[in-house]
Amino acid sequence: MLIYGHRGYSAKYPENTLLAFQKAIEYGSDGIELDVHLTKDKKIVVCHDETIDRTFNGEGLISEMTLEELRKYNSHGQKIPTLEEVFDLIGPVFRINVELKTDVIDSDELVEKTVKFIKTRNPDRVLVSSFNHKSISYARKLDQSLKLGFLFDESHIDKISEIKKKSIELGIFSYNLPVYAKGLKEMDDIIEFGKDKGIKIIFWTVNDKAEMEYVIEKEAYIVITNEVELIKNILKAKLES
Repeated sequence: MLIYGHRGYSAKYPENTLLAFQKAIEYGSDGIELDVHLTKDKKIVVCHDETIDRTFNGEGLISEMTLEELRKYNSHGQKIPTLEEVFDLIGPVFRINVELKTDVIDSDELVEKTVKFIKTRNPDRVLVSSFNHKSISYARKLDQSLKLGFLFDESHIDKISEIKKKSIELGIFSYNLPVYAKGLKEMDDIIEFGKDKGIKIIFWTVNDKAEMEYVIEKEAYIVITNEVELIKNILKAKLES
C-alpha cells in the first residue's frame, strides 16, 4: 500500500504549495496528489479551487488572472506553484497524482497542456485523474499509455453501469474513491468490479485509524491523506503487528 500526501502534507502546511509537497517527501510519503488549473496566460498552476479566495490572501478566478498577477498573493508566505515547479521539486521518479480540475470549469485546453507536459517528465510514475470523466476520455485520446483514474463522488452513484463499461474501453488504471462513502452499496460494487478487472483501488481522504482499517480491509493500492506522518505510522504498526 502506498501513501500519497493530499495536496502535499496539507494537515500541517499550506495545501498545494511547494512547502507542503517538500514536507510530504520529508515525512515519508510515497507520492503526492495535487490539482491543476489554467491561468489567463495559459500556465498550468497548482490549486484546488477555481478561485484563490480560500487558500490565498486575495480573491479572483485563476482563469481570469495571469501567473504574475497570482504571484502577488501568498498562503503563509507560499506562492502559487506551477506544475513544472512541482515536478522540478520532486525529481524524476517520485510518484504523483495530477487531478484535472475540469468538473466546474470544463477545459479541453487544460487536459491538452497537462498531458503534453507530463509526457516530458517520466510519465510512468504519474497518475492523471478527474471527477470529469469526459476529461479522462479526452486524455486517453491524446495518449494511449498514460495511467488514468476515475474520481468518484455522489454525482457518479447513478452512473456506475456506464462507468464500468467506459473503464474497460479506456483502460482505466484506478478508481479513486471517497473514504466517507465506505459501506455504500454502489461503492462496494465498484470496488469488487475494479478488483475483478485489475483496476487499482485508491481512497481519499483517509485521516484516522478507523478509516485506515477500512481501506486495508479493502486492499487499497494507494491511500491519499492530509495526515502523512500519522497514516504512515498507522500502516507501519499494522504491518508489524
